[in-house]
Amino acid sequence: MQQLAGIYRERGLRGVFSKVVVEPWARIDSAYKGQRCGALSARQAAFTTFVTVCLCLTFLRFVVMDRDIQASIASLICEFAGIFSQDGKELLYRYHRLLVNCSWVAGCAMCYFVIPSVVVKVVFRQRLVDHFLAPRHYWQHLWIYALLFAPVGALVVIFSGAPEFMQQYPFYKDQSGWIDLLTWELAYGIQFFCLEFFFRGFMLRGFANELGSMAVLVMAIPYCMIHFGKPLPECLGSIIAGTVLGVLALDTRSIWGGVTIHVAVAWAMDFAALWQKGVLQNL
Repeated sequence: MQQLAGIYRERGLRGVFSKVVVEPWARIDSAYKGQRCGALSARQAAFTTFVTVCLCLTFLRFVVMDRDIQASIASLICEFAGIFSQDGKELLYRYHRLLVNCSWVAGCAMCYFVIPSVVVKVVFRQRLVDHFLAPRHYWQHLWIYALLFAPVGALVVIFSGAPEFMQQYPFYKDQSGWIDLLTWELAYGIQFFCLEFFFRGFMLRGFANELGSMAVLVMAIPYCMIHFGKPLPECLGSIIAGTVLGVLALDTRSIWGGVTIHVAVAWAMDFAALWQKGVLQNL
């Protein structure tokens, strides 16, 4: 923050624009473009990433997102528990909706993290930290993500009382107490970690050696599309957020700042909606 303030005093708005926008894109091209990605050439890595992303997103859309499949998995878990304890079966059925949502999280984790991780280890022959899983300079860059969160957090507070907002959020709407609410929010946070690894880790790292900084724009397209069905402002905002977080991930070689802001925004929206509905006050 102090560095940017000093640049603004010395070189004005043009200097800040160069420091924040121009220089990171140039550094990305210099650091990645044309180099090998583990055991693969740049083009082989890009093709492998393309096939993996397409298959994972297709499976996500037609299997993981299917509410009937989610409900069947949740019921299967409850029935399996009944083999050992009837009380356990009845307890799990009381939290059936939570299990439905958690089955979605498990499917997202499979598509966003497990399958790409296998590809990284087996095909790329790289470590997961090579796909930005290490928290490099996390505290040093945290102020950037705090600045990004500030306007979003303000908008959440302003619009949390809107009918469209309260209809969409929270994602889990059957809270019976703090235990299942916090269990869900933890699972929700894990889902966002997996999502960040997929889009800002695996996908960017796989394309960057062939496309350089343009990998960010390629990544931002499917990232925007997974927000179809959400409120229009959120969908439009995902284009900006996906691009900014992509540049930061490639430049800092870490997804953890993106994980932090994504989880913070998601939790803020959920708890703001719960507060507006009076649910938190009654738990």
